Amino acid sequence: MKKAIAVFLCVFIFSALFISCKKDDGKNAYTVYDTLSYNFDSAYAYDDATVRTYKDLCDAVVKGSEEIRINAGVLDNALQLFYTSFPLSVLVEDIKPSGSAYIIRYKNKETLDDDVYKFIESVNNIKGKCNNENKTVYAIKIYSYLSSSVKISENTGISCFETITKGEGTSFSYANTFEYLLQQNGIKAYHILCEDMGGNSKAISAAELDGKLYYFDLFSEYNDNQGKLLKYFGMTTEDAQNFGLHKFIYTNHNTADDASDLKFEPCRICREWEIDGENLLITRSDDKIVQVAL
Repeated sequence: MKKAIAVFLCVFIFSALFISCKKDDGKNAYTVYDTLSYNFDSAYAYDDATVRTYKDLCDAVVKGSEEIRINAGVLDNALQLFYTSFPLSVLVEDIKPSGSAYIIRYKNKETLDDDVYKFIESVNNIKGKCNNENKTVYAIKIYSYLSSSVKISENTGISCFETITKGEGTSFSYANTFEYLLQQNGIKAYHILCEDMGGNSKAISAAELDGKLYYFDLFSEYNDNQGKLLKYFGMTTEDAQNFGLHKFIYTNHNTADDASDLKFEPCRICREWEIDGENLLITRSDDKIVQVAL
């Protein structure tokens, strides 16, 4: 009898351990979902109730919830943040009222957990490769990583979610991904819509580093030099115009703020670069080495 009880306990303990490990084996997003920060495009400024509702929506999707009780009075604004700033929103088919709650319907409920986990794992992997306490160094590493490793997609409607999980994108998803990863480290970032010399729509990014606003064009960096340089990093508005871009608009339809700080001007004629501690060493096309304190 004692032997039978001992065998039963062993089986029970083993089963419990197996179940516990299974939750951490990369198949269940709930073990890592709280590593995400629910930030949003810095062009938007909403009250605390709207931001709370936005974060509740994000949290519900990450957890796979199908019903949520939220403040209906601020829902429209919260949904604007949700669809412009939260990459996992592409997994949602619709959100509709049902009595006193809202029902979240997913495009593919069966793969939702795996999709969420894959996204979070990819985000954490990129952040881990680029992690640095100095936020400007982090921004440079994220910019370099994305512009050198994300390939151009033939799918013009590709999302930030797909760019992060599949490693391909367009100017719009390049920009969205860069902004999202900056926001994950508490850096204010903005999505900018503009036009190129041919009148074609394009997206670039803006971000605040040490209190100064700069423009970034990762897509051009990849097209120009496969992401080996920083030619389009930390641009001024005038720089962007010199590269043939114009009509800079935030996603909230306001005219984008001018970027005028010249800290990264040596990058425009960059031949190679490296980070040395908290300094950026830029070798210009004339072979002169310029040191930029970060």
